[in-house]
Amino acid sequence: MIQRIQTIYLFIASILMAITNFLPLLKFSVSEQESIIFKTFGIGCETITTYPIAIIAILSAILLFISIFMYKNRIKQIKIASISLFLSIMFYAVFAIYLWYIKDLIEYTYTSVSFGLILPAISVILNILAVKAIKADERLVRSADRIR
Repeated sequence: MIQRIQTIYLFIASILMAITNFLPLLKFSVSEQESIIFKTFGIGCETITTYPIAIIAILSAILLFISIFMYKNRIKQIKIASISLFLSIMFYAVFAIYLWYIKDLIEYTYTSVSFGLILPAISVILNILAVKAIKADERLVRSADRIR
């Protein structure tokens, strides 16, 4: 049944992970006029590519979208949503690795966090809520089967 609340959670989480690829994550201010932007597809005009971050975000968004249509098999839906949850958390782990790697390469005065870095965290929260709602549905169906 597509009209369940977890469908809304999964859909919004999928959209947020997809949007993350198009927004900047961090902004390094090198000087008053110049800044370097950290995106999922690369860091400014440097030769550093950050494709693993983009791949993780895209894969997570695709898995979340696929799990919407797995409503007939709730156990498989929980597994796919959990894999997507793991990927969303891995997004931040890989991001932290890249940040640690480039901290010595770029001379910057300060860093500002952009909106694109907050979206995966919101997606993680929505994904957790969706998994909890799917588990509640599964318990409800199993209790109804027990009564028959």
